[in-house]
Amino acid sequence: MMRLTVMHIAVGYSAHVSARGYVPATPFFVHRAELRTVGAWLTEEEAAALDTTEPNYHRMMLSTADHPVVAPLIPATFGLYVSRHGVVADPETGVRVPFGSQKDIIGWLDGRIPDLALRGPAAEVCARLGDPMVAGRLGTALRVGGLRTHAGLPVRRYDESAVLS
Repeated sequence: MMRLTVMHIAVGYSAHVSARGYVPATPFFVHRAELRTVGAWLTEEEAAALDTTEPNYHRMMLSTADHPVVAPLIPATFGLYVSRHGVVADPETGVRVPFGSQKDIIGWLDGRIPDLALRGPAAEVCARLGDPMVAGRLGTALRVGGLRTHAGLPVRRYDESAVLS
């Protein structure tokens, strides 16, 4: 593992609720963005094992020619886990919601989705969203309300069966 910077990538919220009741992160394309993060250069076997733990994400292979990396070791390509559900975005502007706290995204969603499950302190809301029925209802509201968009990354997926559902 090493610290690195990846160009043209930012982080927002995935348009789904995790099994534990929070709205998880997902990367997306933003021209000239700089993402400072930690990368792990995995073997194919290690990456395949990680794939099985991430059912809501697909591994996309990106080129460092398209997404330059600043790091001690720079591969020609790298894998990035992108949400299968899309990125939470404003339906009027298409602007993806930048990643912050659960309080931030819950407040943003509460202003757009009329669901009492989104009311109250973030810890209480996340506890309610841990109920599969409530999480499913929110996922449906994100889709039906047009509150999601694609990640804007090239469609060179490792898992070619992955689609935005």
